[in-house]
Amino acid sequence: MVTYILYFNFAIPTIELWFASPLEKIVAYFTGIIGLIIMAVCIRKYFFYLSGIDVFFKTKPQEHLQVNGLNKYVRHPLYSGTLLFAWSVFFWQPYLSNLISCFIISVYTIIGAWFEERKLVKIFGEEYKKYATEVPMVIPKFV
Repeated sequence: MVTYILYFNFAIPTIELWFASPLEKIVAYFTGIIGLIIMAVCIRKYFFYLSGIDVFFKTKPQEHLQVNGLNKYVRHPLYSGTLLFAWSVFFWQPYLSNLISCFIISVYTIIGAWFEERKLVKIFGEEYKKYATEVPMVIPKFV
């Protein structure tokens, strides 16, 4: 999927939707770095479990619902970081191809989160349902 999005992004002619000011580019740059940091933290935390490499180490699978760290603010921090990074690229370079790619990535990510939600409800049951009512899916509340 990512390969097709990247191919599409670089294959179509570039149409600039507006001229991004230096301030907009700086904000988008730092926002993108924050998105990458969030993604790196999540990948580091879950890499062994998700990749299957944990079979070579004496680690136990997660037996309880993780509600600390970034999971205090959003249920899917990796998806949040991905969306933050993708949209910061668009605001850094506001091209039509980047807008279309961000839209596709957003839809794909939200659908993936929806399926993951169903899986987590099956695994953790009422505990996850309660957590889901208290913590937003991908966009944190700052109130």
